[in-house]
Amino acid sequence: MARIKRTLAIGAALIALTVGCQNESSHESPPSNEAQNTPLIKLETIHVADDPLNESRGLVKMLSEINYGQTRLIAYANGDSCGIIVTPKSDSTEQRLHLVSKWPAKSGGGNSYPAGPYNSVSGAGGEKIWASLMCSKNAMVIDYTSGQNDGPDQIRGQVDVTQVSNSPSTSRIIIGDPEVRKQIKNVAEDRESRLQSGQDIGTKVT
Repeated sequence: MARIKRTLAIGAALIALTVGCQNESSHESPPSNEAQNTPLIKLETIHVADDPLNESRGLVKMLSEINYGQTRLIAYANGDSCGIIVTPKSDSTEQRLHLVSKWPAKSGGGNSYPAGPYNSVSGAGGEKIWASLMCSKNAMVIDYTSGQNDGPDQIRGQVDVTQVSNSPSTSRIIIGDPEVRKQIKNVAEDRESRLQSGQDIGTKVT
């Protein structure tokens, strides 16, 4: 009888241990978004005619080219940094604007959009051209004023371009894999909608 009780006790302990392991597995955290995102340096590259950097065979990854009338904006990744360059179509050696930013370490930068953290930089190219660049390992978010009334007439690469609702002359350029672009676009549109309705908006995305 004592042997039967001992056997039942051992069996119960094994069942409890198995259930406990299953419960622990079911409560494990899902993989982070960062693990699911495609890094910029792994995105499909494009060929750019009259490469203004003359480095397309090296570490530089040309990710998008957007034409605005007689000028073009080229976005690229280089090692651990993002960059944009604006040149006339007729003369790639004339750099009207060139911005570069390294993406931050995990403990730095800001989380204004998904796929962060981001570092940012901005600058002007004369009186009419202006841009801000937000750079992360997985995405680029660019606000760009070309100095022209019309939007872009040609877009190449893994990029989405929309007009900023409260500034029609400004384009928002989002570079990343399709899911990342969708997430960033949704956040940007929601933020603009709340801003227009007078709601308080935060800048941190969780």
